[in-house]
Amino acid sequence: MKLKIIHILGVVLLLANLSSYAQRKSKKDESEKEFEKFKMFAYGVTTNTNSGLLGGFVVRHSQAVGRYKTLPAHRYLALEAVNIKHPKERVEGSLIGRLIFGKENYLFSVRPQYGREIIFFKKYGEEGIGISAIIAAGPSIGLEKPYFIKYDRGGRSGPATEAYSPTIHTDINRIQGAANIWTGIGKSKIIPGGHIKLAANIDMNTFGDNITGFEIGFTAEVFSRRPEIMAFATNQQVFTSGFVTLYFGNKK
Repeated sequence: MKLKIIHILGVVLLLANLSSYAQRKSKKDESEKEFEKFKMFAYGVTTNTNSGLLGGFVVRHSQAVGRYKTLPAHRYLALEAVNIKHPKERVEGSLIGRLIFGKENYLFSVRPQYGREIIFFKKYGEEGIGISAIIAAGPSIGLEKPYFIKYDRGGRSGPATEAYSPTIHTDINRIQGAANIWTGIGKSKIIPGGHIKLAANIDMNTFGDNITGFEIGFTAEVFSRRPEIMAFATNQQVFTSGFVTLYFGNKK
């Protein structure tokens, strides 16, 4: 009798375990399907080794498209707008204004990107973190905007706002500082180019449909000609940089 009871209890426990396993597997399968189907839209700020603390802005979109070997693959679309500085830039202050001595032009780069995001570790719900790798490339639209300064020509109307030229503005004592960064934006010249980006994506936190994460990686960029950023230094045509992007978004 006792042996039969033990057998019955064993069968009951086995069935309970099988039922529990089936429920867990079903939930995992549902999570897997949800993971495979979701779309993610996010925006953020970026900093890189060729910029200041605030290097630019990013908008990105990711959507599942299938698999790369055994790993989930997403189509990756992004648009970046960043400010590229020359390593010789040095901000000098005065009682009147701030100036980057020798700077001829700002260089902004607008980068449409298309690529793939390969998921290595999946994130389900609010648990753990997600880790993926991104490879993307696209054209670069370089904007070479003149650097405007306030130059004292001795008139009663005050200093004139002019695009800096090392051959014209030779008297440093007459330079009264820099104009607003947006001054003369309509006089920008377009320099086409291209770039490639390699990055690791870390999905740190999720609350409901909200997402917070980081991109950490490397960008290489080349322009069709050498942008003239600094007057008294060697300007380069190829730019490489490490970057960190903090983004916020949502998935559905």
